[in-house]
Amino acid sequence: MQRLRTLATQRSSLLIAIALLGLLGLPAVALADSISPGTFTCTVPTGGTCSVHKTVTVTTGATDIQADIFFLADTTGSMGGAIAAVQASATGLMTSLSGLGNVQFGVGEYKDVGDTFVYRLNQNITSSIPAAQTGINAWGASGGGDEPEGQMFALQEAANTTAWRAGSKRILVWFGDAPGHDPRNGATEASATAALQANDVIVEAISVGADRLDLTGQASRIAAATGGDFFSGIAQDEIVDAIIAAIGSAIDNYSSVCLGPDGNAPNVDVSTGDCHTGAFDRSIERTFEFDVVFHDLVPGDHSFVIHALVDGGIVATEVDRIISTTGVPEPASLLLVGAGLLGLAAASRGLRRRK
Repeated sequence: MQRLRTLATQRSSLLIAIALLGLLGLPAVALADSISPGTFTCTVPTGGTCSVHKTVTVTTGATDIQADIFFLADTTGSMGGAIAAVQASATGLMTSLSGLGNVQFGVGEYKDVGDTFVYRLNQNITSSIPAAQTGINAWGASGGGDEPEGQMFALQEAANTTAWRAGSKRILVWFGDAPGHDPRNGATEASATAALQANDVIVEAISVGADRLDLTGQASRIAAATGGDFFSGIAQDEIVDAIIAAIGSAIDNYSSVCLGPDGNAPNVDVSTGDCHTGAFDRSIERTFEFDVVFHDLVPGDHSFVIHALVDGGIVATEVDRIISTTGVPEPASLLLVGAGLLGLAAASRGLRRRK
């Protein structure tokens, strides 16, 4: 517990406290990120435009997030204690994390060439905690051969072949106690990092025992390149605490806030403006401003949603409705028409006077 308190202090993450409450069987309270206004309606002529100013509020703590969390373990012979600790606590950990929003889980493991496999997917992304627990229970410490293992191939395969959900913040929690072969099975540190970045996967790397996982700097470089963290010197019986801290850090810290249409409004062109990017965290409540412009394309009554996305994960949703009519000029057009008629009347009077 002292190690968890130290990690919690270092990471300043409310998620750690929330997850720990869940593990202790105590209720956890989640706040809610939001978009304002939550609904918007406008009427335009076909081909017309309308706009609205929207505010995304990202609260303190972890709130109603859609996230995919993938557990990737080194299951070679030296990892028995860490594997057993995770297997014993996994259901409680995943149950508490599920209370934070639409959270699902995946499971994988790696060994090395010469073993029965180099990388194995135990369970793809699922909402079923029992199914994810079954995947974790399939881990068994064996094999490994020489010290370096096959994690570069495993990281690349996990990035490319996992069924990540659209609109999810993607977090890969990786733990092991040995460096990786570079290359292995055609995968290198560079290609694994590129695959993780291309799939928007954040890596939280945990070095178990002496810092052999980062012997050549691989783990810390991969974590940094994907926006994650590197945890060093974690004892096998502290692995669950470190996983809680790692997931807490991944959700507590974020680098982009965007608005994204759901893609179900083909008859309306939506411009949500640029994303806000930077180094943010949930230590304070933050607001992000967007000017959204709608351009109607065909007559009709069109309803659709826009999501607030934090690091690609949906945290809030609002509903828009665009009503398109034919032959009705916009207010600006009416003003122009009126000005034109007044100009014609004045010209007509001047012509009569000259006559």
